[in-house]
Parts: sequence; structure tokens; C-alpha cells
Amino acid sequence: MPPGRSSDTRERMLEVAERQFAQKGYQGAHLESIAQEVGVRKTALYYYFDSKVALYTTVLERMLRSFERRMTEVMNRDLSHAEKAKEVADHFHDLLAENPNTSQIMIRIFVDRIPVDESRIAPILKRIIQGGLTFFHDGVKAGAFRKLSSRHVVQSVIGMAVFHYAGADFSAAVLGVDDVFATTAVDWRREEFRKMLLHGILADGVTT
Repeated sequence: MPPGRSSDTRERMLEVAERQFAQKGYQGAHLESIAQEVGVRKTALYYYFDSKVALYTTVLERMLRSFERRMTEVMNRDLSHAEKAKEVADHFHDLLAENPNTSQIMIRIFVDRIPVDESRIAPILKRIIQGGLTFFHDGVKAGAFRKLSSRHVVQSVIGMAVFHYAGADFSAAVLGVDDVFATTAVDWRREEFRKMLLHGILADGVTT
């Protein structure tokens, strides 16, 4: 198989698998169904992924690395703690708003017992979580953030951001909008999410 076509096929498999895992969950998504939608035989999946666990792990790994890259880019910029908090909030929100599958898969990670290759996923999650904890702790020491538990802050930010889009129908009903993924609703949520976060963590007198 030509290298370009091979790469395209693998990417198509990941796109379809991501959507099916998000919509049906790990148990509900079947390799046969994924292969049919891609337009290949089930055995072709095993050319790229040796198991369903490997496929799911790759989908999750790609998603987490995308957020890690965004967070790292912000942390490496010459910004104040308050400015970095604003940028991280916007990037995290936009990552979820850009792809409806992201929040669905993330919420399943937290509530379902899904088998993954821990050797690939755990290090990324650890870096992301530890990065958030360290950033907030340093911000407290610098006087930029309130003296709050960094663990509670990180947990609350993740929950507040992910649930909004994972529970899209509920969120739409509460906010009185037709679709939380519509541009106007996304812009509104980004602004409100940022304000709620910054109001909660910034020390008195600190501004962005």
C-alpha cells in the first residue's frame, strides 16, 4: 500500500473510531462497524491496530496530546500567571467546542472502566494534571492566585468544562439555546467559562 494512502486510511480509521467510541461507548462500538464505515475489511484494522484496546488507546492518546500541546505552548509564553490562566481556559474550552467527540470520550474516561494501554496514557495524563497543579501552586506563591487547593481547582475546571459539552442537550436546555455547539453559544460559553474561572482563582487586585 502506498505510504500516502496508508496514512490516509489510518487517519480515517481513527476519525470513525473516535466518533463511534464517543457515541456508543467502548463496549457499544464494534470493529466490524468501524471497518464498514471506513470501507475496509475488519482484518484491515489489524494492520494498523492489533486490538480494539490499541485502537481506543490511540484515539485517546491523540486527543490528550492535542490538549497537552496547547497547554505547553501557553506555559512557554512570556505571560503573567493571570494571562496564562486565561489562555489555558480558552484553549481547553475551544478544544472541547471544536469537536463534540472530545467531551463525550473524556466523560467516559471518568465514569466508565475502559481498558486502555496505561503505559501510553498514564504518562500524558500525569504530565497534564501535574502541570496544572504546579502552575496553580506557583501562582499562589507568586500572589497571583487565591490560596485554594490546587487539586480542587484542577478537578473543578475539568468538570466544569467537560460536562457542559458532554451533556449538550441538558446544557442547551438550561441555557435556553438550541445548540451549545453553535457559534454564538460557543462564544458565550467561552466568555462565561473564562470569567467564572478567573473570578474564582485570581487574587484580589490581580487583573488580566
